[in-house]
Amino acid sequence: MRLGRIVLSLLVAGSVVAVLVVAAARSPSHTERSPLSTGLEPTLHSTTPTAVSPSPSPSPLPRHERAELATAVTEAVTRLVPGTEIGLAVHDRLTGSLLTSHNADRPFYTASVVKLLIAAHVLREAGWRVPEGPERDNLTAMLADSADWVASALWEAHGGPRIDRQMAELMGLSHTAPPAVASQWELTTMSPRDVLAVYDYLDTEMPERAAGFVLGALNGAQRLALDGFDQHFGIPAALPGTDHAIKQGWMRIDDGLVLNTTGVVGSGSRYVVALLTRQPGSTGYAEGRAAVTAGIAALAETLAAEAS
Repeated sequence: MRLGRIVLSLLVAGSVVAVLVVAAARSPSHTERSPLSTGLEPTLHSTTPTAVSPSPSPSPLPRHERAELATAVTEAVTRLVPGTEIGLAVHDRLTGSLLTSHNADRPFYTASVVKLLIAAHVLREAGWRVPEGPERDNLTAMLADSADWVASALWEAHGGPRIDRQMAELMGLSHTAPPAVASQWELTTMSPRDVLAVYDYLDTEMPERAAGFVLGALNGAQRLALDGFDQHFGIPAALPGTDHAIKQGWMRIDDGLVLNTTGVVGSGSRYVVALLTRQPGSTGYAEGRAAVTAGIAALAETLAAEAS
């Protein structure tokens, strides 16, 4: 780790405006990388003709199995932290259906998950051009290391709540709303289903180079965020060894603890997962992280079985 100086340059109306200099402990470099491995093996050629049977197409889970899976997740979370409010949505891109859901259209506080919208807005304002130099480093820091001051500067420079409204319209988000206090981006509210829609936009609508940059940053999420918080809970903790690109969220509010785990999971980014929680205010961070991880762990067997 080294101490570097990050110069935040913002793209506003096509011009570059330097607005912030921050010092942050970061890895020596953040390079763009392919977000997830395809897991493809080399083709083997044989001189003997072989009859090939087409692989059966996967089918969506029956309704009762989807309900049972949602119950397993909610019970796993509340067993460790009773009284937790839970929102869940898991999309299987291969079948084009929800694998399971609970309170999928109920808005929850995003905490840092809203940084996905901030990054998308900044890139769109720049004509989907991926920035270079310090500005690129700062966007990466916001996504991978959850740098709050980068988010705050971009939020202010790009119109604050206007970001939420414009991205909701662009991405078709039905249950997303700006914060009641305009400066507090972390109090944006989104539903689990809307979180899935954001990742779907990245996968299907955002220009490839911009999407690759965002997903590459999420794939490179450091275990410790720049504020020292252990952000490897939920998806990365419960699904070790599984390809993933994540955006986590955490914060304390007056009467509760917000802990969210979201991302794309599996070979070929097959699954999109959003588990949003509002836990009782007396909950410790370690206890809360363990509860969210237990919730994702309840999905692990099904995700592995469906992928096989």
